[in-house]
This record gives sequence, structure tokens and C-alpha cells, in this order.
Amino acid sequence: MGGVTSSVAAKLAFFPPSPPSYEVVTEPESGVVRLSRYHHRENVEVLRLPTRRGTEIVALYVRNPMAAFTVLYSHGNAADLGQMYELFLELSIHLRVNLLGYDYSGYGQSSGKPTEQNTYADIETAYKCLIENYGAKEEEIILYGQSVGSGPTVDLAARLPHLRAIMLHSPILSGLRVMYPVKRTYWFDIYKNIDKISLVNCPVLVIHGTSDEVVDFSHGKKLWELCNEKYEPLWLKGGKHCDLELFPEYLKHVKKFISTVEKSPSQRSTWRKSAEQFEPPRQSTDCFEPSRKSIDRREKSRQSTEKSRSKDQRTTNVENLEKIKISFDQMEKSRRSLDCFEKSSEEIGTAAIKRAIRALRKRHLLEEGAHAPAINALSRPLVAQGLEWKEKAENLELELQQCYKAHTRLSEQLVVEIAECRKSKALVQEKEESINNLQNDISLAREENLQIKQDLDEKTKALDLLMSENQSLKAQLEEIRLKLKKTETENKDLIDRWMLEKMNSAEKLNEVNAMYEDMMQQLKVSSIEQLARQQVDGIVRQREAGYVDHAESTVPSSCKHTIHAHEGGCGSILFQHNSDKLISGGQDRTVKIWDTKSGTLSSTLHGCLGSLLDLAITHDNRFIIAASSSNNLYVWETSSGRVRHTLTGHTDKVCAVDASKVSSRNLLSAAYDHTMKVWDLVKGYCTNTIIFQSNCNSLSYTMDGLTFCSGHVDGNLRIWDSRMGKVVGEVAAHSQAVTSIYVSQSGNLLLTSGRDNLHNLFDLRTLEICGTFRANGNRVASNWSRSCISPDEKCVTAGSSDGSIYIWSRLNNNMLSILEGHSSPVLSCAYGGPGNTLASADKNGNLCIWC
Repeated sequence: MGGVTSSVAAKLAFFPPSPPSYEVVTEPESGVVRLSRYHHRENVEVLRLPTRRGTEIVALYVRNPMAAFTVLYSHGNAADLGQMYELFLELSIHLRVNLLGYDYSGYGQSSGKPTEQNTYADIETAYKCLIENYGAKEEEIILYGQSVGSGPTVDLAARLPHLRAIMLHSPILSGLRVMYPVKRTYWFDIYKNIDKISLVNCPVLVIHGTSDEVVDFSHGKKLWELCNEKYEPLWLKGGKHCDLELFPEYLKHVKKFISTVEKSPSQRSTWRKSAEQFEPPRQSTDCFEPSRKSIDRREKSRQSTEKSRSKDQRTTNVENLEKIKISFDQMEKSRRSLDCFEKSSEEIGTAAIKRAIRALRKRHLLEEGAHAPAINALSRPLVAQGLEWKEKAENLELELQQCYKAHTRLSEQLVVEIAECRKSKALVQEKEESINNLQNDISLAREENLQIKQDLDEKTKALDLLMSENQSLKAQLEEIRLKLKKTETENKDLIDRWMLEKMNSAEKLNEVNAMYEDMMQQLKVSSIEQLARQQVDGIVRQREAGYVDHAESTVPSSCKHTIHAHEGGCGSILFQHNSDKLISGGQDRTVKIWDTKSGTLSSTLHGCLGSLLDLAITHDNRFIIAASSSNNLYVWETSSGRVRHTLTGHTDKVCAVDASKVSSRNLLSAAYDHTMKVWDLVKGYCTNTIIFQSNCNSLSYTMDGLTFCSGHVDGNLRIWDSRMGKVVGEVAAHSQAVTSIYVSQSGNLLLTSGRDNLHNLFDLRTLEICGTFRANGNRVASNWSRSCISPDEKCVTAGSSDGSIYIWSRLNNNMLSILEGHSSPVLSCAYGGPGNTLASADKNGNLCIWC
């Protein structure tokens, strides 16, 4: 029960975005790695980091030249770097920190699967990158964990004794507690933050919304209570799980926290007191209620923090006053000199007056009349000089007051100018960034403009060339029209004569069929007569064109050889005539020839520039022809393995090809450009082009080489005159696209397969359905899935998308066998060789030889 609960908790813990919101792009010219949704920035680096568990994670490093710390950010669930990119840039600018964010294994473009142990390895790799690649120290790193990211964040912080600080954003107590309100920690739980938080010895900031519906508010509250070094928490009223960054208090509080952790540990006691004020009531602490001693100890430290706070404030005020006093030195000196001068003047005057009064008192009676003029003359200049000095002192005081007022106004203006200067600097930085972005856009636009101009010049030259070719083709068209009128008249005469001959031949054929049925009834009397009929039939068939020697087919039951033939898939196979050699073509642009008896490779044919979609071989095994997705056909000599011809003319991928059963120089191909072409293999050029509306998926020559059959996307089967290139018969074979056309060895039967998962057997003489084959599990795998008929025409074989091969009896439509040996959809089946060996090919490039 515990293992099941643990696996369920792990599955519910990780929800990587699907599809990822970004791709990692490498600029071809500069080699710069960036995210696909954003332009390259000089201060942003995109990294790929291998972890100790064998995965590779994508990381994003944002550099700030003013930074004192580096934040290692572990984002929340259902997010990746493409969604967090803008937030990382904003946090780096406003908090003045370097920032490294990363995607967990299985998130974004990071490889691997998201598991608890993988996330621990991921954050360790990111931490080592900061230490080794960017020279960061443990004391300069701040860990930030959001939601599920709080798990690896707390785990790493518990193992780093000198870490600067950690921030927990909507954290979880454990993975199981998110789903169930359990009161104890079980061994199978994940992200046991409730047990690890007490091992963290650095300042801890907890941020949580009171209306969080994903991770309940009680998780963050309990973690804050268990912290060793608490910081004032941020409880955002009405905040939910994913919108806390939108609150203005969020950024202010985080800034305050970072500025606080810049101080030494002895200076942090100031905010420990403020953190105590946010401690929740003791009733909510449950079993984690602190003892009375810890409460008393915190009350004592609160007084020391108040003293240190007042001391710091006094130190700050003294420094500010010293800065202000520097600007007032000159005025203070002048004022002091004026006071000293005024004081010395008053003392001299008073002493002189006192001496004069004493002298007058002593000699008043005797010398009053003689010295009166001298006394008056002596007192007048002293009084005048004292009055003059008082006026100067009053004037200097007025000037000093005016200087004070002017200095106050200048200080206020200076503060305003400094604020405006900071705003201007921020605006200039934004403008510079926008200018850089615009310059990058302009350079990209110029490059695109140059490319468009070059394309336009090329298109103009091509158009001029096409115009000249068009004029010449028009002239040729007029000549051809004249010839066409002549040939049409001749053709009408030939068709009338041919139809008359055909009617006569049909009457004779009906008579022969009637005679043949009478003979068959008679020959069923004895097995000796039947053996004689088989011998006579064999002698007759040996004289027919395109005869293939074969034995009676047996239903295969087991896989003789399994061969991995091609990388990327095998699209077509066929046997050489009267040989055990099997030819295969695949997505690796090669044609291979195999010995089906030993299961070994005989030879490999190279030279094709695209994937191989269909194969054909001439009736004398002289040439092997391949249809390719490169819009060309390739002709190899079987004996030497060299490319004899590369047939060009189609403008889209060539999906079907077949060679004449009676001539080694006639070849037929069909492509997705709505054309079929008839080729001369000896000369290596096209002799006729047939245009049609619905694309052709498969085609095949009849045994006489005069007509050919084609199956189309519209579900119709069409019979064509190979010399005239016109339709002589058409029937609706399937409700969906026809995927395969196969003509039997006798030339009387035609097997078609369609996307409606039906296999229809037609009589080529009347175009009537003489059998339909289906099965519940049989599903046609692709538009080019090939089915076949056994050489003795007793079995119908087709592959299925579930990797099975279905074999039906042609005589009674019953299922004979279901062969299982492929692990991917079967694309092609073929009979061949003296023993009527069955071979099959699948989408993974594997061949099976059945016996």
C-alpha cells in the first residue's frame, strides 16, 4: 500500500508543460544559444548541463553588473524557462542580483523523467555550475524555491552550512501532505521539508497567499514556525498559488530581505525582533510548540537589538552631519572670526572706559576743569568705533542667515535633481535596451530584405527563361496540334477496328470458357484426369509471355529469418523472377538484395538521393528500378550494381513504379504531381505523360503489356491503354484511397487494397468483384501498403498496422492464418522463389522470411 501511495504522490507532484513553451536554438553564424521565443541578450546565457543521474537540463543565467548576490531559482509546477524568462529578467534588475534558473528533468527541453531524486541532482548541477563556471561563493548564493521547487531548495540548503539565505514561495510541508492532511511523516513520502527545515542554519523568508487553493496556507505557516533563523514572513491576504508576484508588497519585501542579509550576522538581530511579532499564536503550533526558555531568550535579545538599532541610527546620523558640515566650513569659520573680533572689541572698549572713570574719580576734584576736554575727546572715538563694530556684526549675521536659507534651498533642489537623475538613468537604460532590440530587428530585417531581393532576382531570371521557353513550347504546341488532328483521325479508325476485333475475341473467349467448364466437370471424375489437366495447363502456361515457374503454395506458419534491413523503415520488397533473391528498399536511400535461404546480404545498391517508396524489376531480371521521394527514378544494372539511368521529369515524390511483363524497355511510373509517365529504359527518356486529377498510389502492368491498372486516392480503379494513354475502364473499388494494385500470375485476377481496410478481388476481363477479404484486427498501415496473391492464386496476403500478416483463402474467403513476428506496422508482402516463399517488411526496417 505504501509503494502505491508513493507512486501516486510522485505522479501528482509533477506536471511539465506539454508541449514545451520554447525550443533551444543555436544561431548558425555566431553560435549563440538562445530560447526560440526571445531575442538574444548580452547579459543572458542559455546552458545545457549534464547531471550525475545521466540527464541533461537546460539552464538560464541572467547577469547583473551591480549584483552582490546570486539567486538560484527553482520554479514551480506546470512551468518552464520559456514562461519564466520575463520574470527572471525583472527580478535580476529590481533586486540587483545575478539569477540562475533551470528546468527540472523532463520539463521544457531537459531530458529524462521528472522524479524526486532527479530534481535533487538537477539543483546540485545548477549549484556546481555557479561555483565552477561563474566563480560564485557559497556565502554569496541565495536559494529560491517556489511550490514543488521548495523540495530541492530545502534539501540543498540543509547540506550547505555557509549559505547566505533561502526564500520559500508557496512551499509544501511534504508531497503527501498536499493530498492528505496527515500528522506524521511516512517513509514513502516525497519532499519531506517538514523534517529538513530544522537543519537549515541561514535566514529563511516564507511567502504564502492566504487564499492558496493548491498548497494550503498552513504549509507555509508551519514551515516558518520550524525555522531556526526566522525572518519577517509575507502573508499576502487574498493571494493564490500563482499570482503572488503581482502584489506590490512582494517585490518590496524581497528587496528588504536581500538588503537585510547583506549585513553581518551580528546586525541581523534587529529583524529577528520584527520576525517575533509575526509569530503565530501558540495554539496553532501543535507538537512543535517552543519551550518557555526559548521565549525568554528571544525577549532578552529584543533589548539588545533595540540598543544596536539606536547605535546604528546614531552612527548614520553622524556620518550625514559630517557630510553637511563640509559644505558649511567656510561660513562657520567666518562666523567664529566675527564673534572673536566682536568680543575683543567690546573688552578693549570696556577696559578703557573703566580706566578713564577711575582716573576721573581720582582726579575729579583737582583736574576736572583741565582734563574734561581730553576725556571727551578720548570717549567719542571709542563709542563710535563700538557702534561701527556692532553694525558690522549685525550685517554679518544677516548674511549668514541668508547663506543658511540659500543652502537649504540648494539642498532641496539637489535632492530633487538626484531623484530626477536616477529616473533619467533608468529611462536611458530602458531606451538603450529598446535601441539594441530595434537595431537587432533592423539588422534581421535587412538580411531578410537582401535575401528577398536575391530570391526576386533569381525568380525574375527564371521567369524570363520560362517566358522564352513558353514561346518555343507554344510553337511546338501548334505543330503538335496539327499532328494530333491527323493522328486522331487515324486513331478513330484503329479504335473502331480494334473494338470489332475485341468483340469477336470476346465471343470466342466465351465459347472457350463454356467448353472449359464442361471439361472441368468431366475431369473431376478421376484424379488421373486432373493430373493430366495440370500437366497440360503447365505446358500451355510455359509458352505464355512472362511465365514464372512455381510450385503449389503452402500456408506459412513460422518465421525462418528476421533481418534488420534498413534504418528508418522498409517501404517495398519484391523477388527476382525464378530466384530466391529478395530485393528491398528503405528510408536509408539504399536498395539491398538478400539470399532468403541463408538470410544473408548479397549486395547493396547506392546512388539514390531520397527515400525509396516502390520497387520494380524487368521480366528478364536485367534492371532494378526504384521510385524515390527525390522526384526521380533510379535504374540499376542487376549484374554490376551500377546506376544505368536517373529518370527525371516528375515534380513531386514518385510513389509507384512497374515494369512491363513482356518487354524489358517499357517502364511506368506515377507521382504526386498528378501525372503518370511511360519511359523507354533503353534510351532513358519519357515517351508519354498522362495527366489525371486524383493522385495515384499504386499501379501495375497487365500480363499482355498492352494495358495497365492504377489505384487512386479517390478510391477508383482505372484501366489504361498503355499506347494511347487513355482510360478504357473505371470502377469504384473502395470508399477511401486505394493503397495497392496486384495482378495475378494468370493475368485474370486483380487484387486491390484500400484505406477502408478492405481487400477486393476483381476479374480483369469483366471488372466485377469476385471476392472481398476483411478481418477485425486487419488495418491498412499507410497509403503505400502492398498486398499480394500467391503464385497458385489460392491465397490472398496482406499486412496490418498491428504488426500481423493475414492470409485468406481465395476460393472461400475464409481466414487461413495470422502470422505474428513484427513489432511495427507491416508495409509490404511478396511471394517469390521456386518454393513460393513469403516475405514481409515493416515500418522499423525489419524483414521476415516465412516458411
